[in-house]
Amino acid sequence: MDGITVTTQAELEEPDRTVDVSRQVVFETEDTIMIQSRVAGGVTTRWHHNGDRHVYGYVVKGHAILEYGPTGDASIDLDAGDFVYVPPQTIRRVVNPTDEDWTIVISFIGSGPPAVSVDGPQSEVE
Repeated sequence: MDGITVTTQAELEEPDRTVDVSRQVVFETEDTIMIQSRVAGGVTTRWHHNGDRHVYGYVVKGHAILEYGPTGDASIDLDAGDFVYVPPQTIRRVVNPTDEDWTIVISFIGSGPPAVSVDGPQSEVE
């Protein structure tokens, strides 16, 4: 990208959709991907990690719980206005316990795939 670039809501593309989770690319460069992700109410995402990428997020709307840790029993609550950082190779999942969509803007910094699904919290990170 050269200079200032604006992407409007109408221009967002959705390359990767799973059941009840919408991911739309906002910007993408060689080592950075920014997406807007929506997790529908009542949904628990798959366990996953982001390989060698650092993940920075800003919660735009709603409430969710981020589950992580060696056995998946650690958690943090995320509400609108919160910022979150997730280190590389951290296995986790998102639980939306409400009836409302949860919306977050996420930046993936580094190289490799932005998301890798795994069987559970004790899975081996490749």
